[in-house]
Amino acid sequence: MSWRYFLVALLVLTGCGPESKTADSALGLATVAGKAITALDLERYEQELPDYLRSKKEGVAAHRAHLQSLIDKELVLREARKRRLDQLPDLKHELSKIVNKRLVEELSREMIDDQLTITEEELRTTYEEDSLGWEIWPAHILSASEEDAREIIRLLDAGASFSELARERSRAADADKGGNLGAFFDQSGAVSSLRDGTFHLEEGQVSEPIRTIDGYEVIKVLKKQRIPFEQLRGDIAKQLSQRKWKRRREVFIDSLKKAHDLRYHRDRIHAVLDGLHRRGLDQAQAQAPLVEYTGGAIKVGDFVQELLAVEKGALPPDSAAVFHVLELWALPDSLLALEARVQGLHQRADIVEWKKKKHEKLLASQLRLDEVEGRVEVPDAEVRAYYEKYLDTYKSLPGVIDMTEVLVGTHAEAEAILARARAGERLEELAIRHSVRSGMKPVGGHTFADSGRVTIESLYQSPYRTFFGDSNSKDVGVLQDPMEVQEKYSVFRLDQPYEMELVPFKQVQRPIRVKIRKRREGVLFNAFLDSLRRVEADQVQISEEVLSRYAVGR
Repeated sequence: MSWRYFLVALLVLTGCGPESKTADSALGLATVAGKAITALDLERYEQELPDYLRSKKEGVAAHRAHLQSLIDKELVLREARKRRLDQLPDLKHELSKIVNKRLVEELSREMIDDQLTITEEELRTTYEEDSLGWEIWPAHILSASEEDAREIIRLLDAGASFSELARERSRAADADKGGNLGAFFDQSGAVSSLRDGTFHLEEGQVSEPIRTIDGYEVIKVLKKQRIPFEQLRGDIAKQLSQRKWKRRREVFIDSLKKAHDLRYHRDRIHAVLDGLHRRGLDQAQAQAPLVEYTGGAIKVGDFVQELLAVEKGALPPDSAAVFHVLELWALPDSLLALEARVQGLHQRADIVEWKKKKHEKLLASQLRLDEVEGRVEVPDAEVRAYYEKYLDTYKSLPGVIDMTEVLVGTHAEAEAILARARAGERLEELAIRHSVRSGMKPVGGHTFADSGRVTIESLYQSPYRTFFGDSNSKDVGVLQDPMEVQEKYSVFRLDQPYEMELVPFKQVQRPIRVKIRKRREGVLFNAFLDSLRRVEADQVQISEEVLSRYAVGR
């Protein structure tokens, strides 16, 4: 029996699905050590079973195979309890974590998420008061010092041309373009100093010197426009919802702190740092409470273990950072889980049933681990041999695209460029004279040349990759009709054929090893399951009569 069959059985059999319309749904198909498996249990299991896991047999034989999966599930759980795996401290702790997480989610939904409302008036007020939607098309002059920048402003006030000054005095790479940045920018794409120094300006106005990491900028607003409210409505609603959710959560958590008489032991923050970075914790330190409240506490050792599990690669470096993490999620989650129990959510029927499923899944997983862990070794040579045997499977990286484009502003311009190219003019020369690509924002994974040459790296999406596909040889040298690209129009040509590329062995070595190991572990587990069936054969009874009646009409 595949482990995937078993997981479906665990998730479905104890669930609360819709009632069956079949009169025989309550009849017992089988018993395992006195526990009945009914027609309704099998019906629910088969409803949830994916097509690829369904038995290839037909009629009663197919239903019998599915019933065997449910029997196997009961046998495995029975064996796990015989071994007292349900008493393992680690398993109990893991179940407690899973349940607490669910309780936190349920209480948060009821007390925070479901209480949020956003009105149309709030959306429009946010749009106006936060000055959302504004975009500017800037030009800039980069100077080495504030003194130089103020000299630029003095010359501008005296009537000098901004673009000429940029060509003569700017230290930026775009000086030869008069400092024109070539596109509209919204506030999200600007650092705070540039945002605060420019977005209040009107068209034609020039900023004061703005300090940046490159020097001092003087910025002129060439154009300014505002995206209409209706276009931003969804984004504003999302931002406002997040803001209100955060505020309501803070208020609710503060109320729980007061209700449960919260007490901090700030002097023990250094013990947390010892546990994370230094000498570790002794037993007394680990058991000492970092925070206490009516009905519970967060112990130093438990908090350290949570941080090590969750904050991999980003452990808080000092006491301030530790306290921030404590306040951000550890303490709120503990208080929410406690309050959920105070309100009796843990006794709600659906959560009780859900907890039972999770417990059974943990038991079965632990038994499987006990039976297969450490029993399968996959040598490097076998991994390499698998890779070479199925080499075509690993040709899955899209090829690198080499092409030429001429990008212009309108469809009519593109049609004119296409006509000239088909009349014999070189696409590269047309790109140098007419393409607007050089004035546009960079695109990740794309390299553009003034001659119109474009290289698109393997793993980057593009309208051109959508057009040509992940490999292509048939379109080499063919001039393509105008296509809309980045709100402009492109005439383009594929210059070189390209094929799917091979994923490097180093990149897939680990997943191949895992795949081979899991396959062998599956064989071991199936052998264990066969032995369990033999040992427990006298504990299993199947009613062939009820099974035959069940199969009729299905």
